[in-house]
Amino acid sequence: MNHINFKDELRLIEQVPYGFLIMNRNGNIFYVNKFACEVLGYERFEIIEKGAENLFNSLKKYKFNDIVYRTLDLNEKLSFDDVLENCNATKIPVEITAGKFLVISEPMILIMFQDIINKVQVERIVSQRQKEIEDLNKSLEERIQIEIKKNMEKDQLLIQQSKMAEMGDMMSKIAHQWRQPLNTLSLAVQDIEEAFYHNELDEKYMKNFIDISMENIKFMSKTIDDFRNFFKLSKTKEIFKLKDAIEDILKIITAQLKDHKISIYLYGENYDVVGYPNEFKQVILNLANNAKDAILEKKIENGLIEIRINNLSEKFKEVSVQDNGGGIPKNIIDKIFEPYFTTKDGIKGTGIGLYMSKTIIEENMDGSLLVENYNNGARFRISIPCIQI
Repeated sequence: MNHINFKDELRLIEQVPYGFLIMNRNGNIFYVNKFACEVLGYERFEIIEKGAENLFNSLKKYKFNDIVYRTLDLNEKLSFDDVLENCNATKIPVEITAGKFLVISEPMILIMFQDIINKVQVERIVSQRQKEIEDLNKSLEERIQIEIKKNMEKDQLLIQQSKMAEMGDMMSKIAHQWRQPLNTLSLAVQDIEEAFYHNELDEKYMKNFIDISMENIKFMSKTIDDFRNFFKLSKTKEIFKLKDAIEDILKIITAQLKDHKISIYLYGENYDVVGYPNEFKQVILNLANNAKDAILEKKIENGLIEIRINNLSEKFKEVSVQDNGGGIPKNIIDKIFEPYFTTKDGIKGTGIGLYMSKTIIEENMDGSLLVENYNNGARFRISIPCIQI
C-alpha cells in the first residue's frame, strides 16, 4: 500500500469541517480525516478496512464504480447531494464533491463530503412554508382584489412571508456556489508534485503553502458563515479599507488566474468606506470569477482583469472590475442581475452570484452596482459610500 507523505498538508485537512477521503480506483482508502470519522461514527482503521465500495454502498446517484470511471477516466469533477450510512446504519444527508488527485504521479480519487442535515431540514420548512403561502394566496386572492385598501397590513405581511420563503430557497442554491476557494486549494496541493520534482520542497516553500492554504480555508469557512447570516438584521456596518479588502481577494485568486495565463492588476488609493467587508469581498470574488470565465470561454489570449479604485466624491468611492473577455451580448445585458438568470451550462452557474452581488451592494451597503461594455470587455462599476448613510 502506498503512503502519502505530505504530513503538513494532511494536518491542514484535519482542521477542515468537511469529510476528506483519498482512495485508488480499487477502492482502497489511503487516508480519512477526523471529521469524516466523527460524522460516520467509525474509527479511522474501520473506515480503511471497510473500503470505499462498502462505505459508499448507500449512494443513490452514483455507485463507486461510476465515481471511479467519471473522475479517473473521464477526468470529471462531480458534485451532488446523496446519503451515507453511519456506523448505526442511519442515513445521513451529505453534499459530496469528488475529483482526480495526483499523489507522486499516481491518480487517486479525492472525495469531500459535508453533513447537510440542517440544510435538508431548512428546505423542508421552506417547502412547507411555500405551500402554506400558495394555499393562502388562493383563498385570499378574491378578497385581496376587492378589499386591497382595507387589507394593506395583511398584504404587506403576505409579501414578507413570500420573501422569507424565497430567501430559504436562495440560501440552498448559494450553498452550491461557494466552491471556488476549494479549486484554489486543490491547485495548491497538486503543485506540490511539481515542487517535489524540481527540489523546491524547502522550509520556505512549505511555509508559503501552509499560509496560503490556511488563508484559503479560513476565508471559505468565514464567507459561508457570513452568507448564512446574510439577512440577519443584527449585523452592523463598519469602516474598512477598500484596497486592503480587495487585496485579500487577490491573494486567493491570483495563483489560479496565473495558471490560466490571466493577469490581474489593482490600481487606486486605500480609501475608507462603510459597509460589510466580508460581503464586499464576496462581490469582488464573484466579479473576478465571472471575468475569468468570460475570458476562458472566449479563449482570449493574454487575458486581463483590471480593478480600479476611483474617488467619485466626498461621499462615494468607486471600484470598477473590467476584463477583455469580449463583453456581454446586448440582448442579455439588461437581464444579468435577475435571479437565476445564467448563460452557463449545468452546475457551472446558478444565476445567483450577480443577483446576490447587486443585493449586497445596493440593499445592504447603500451603494450601486452597474454593468457596461467597455473596450472589448465587460466593466462592472461599484459605488460605495464612505460615510454612514
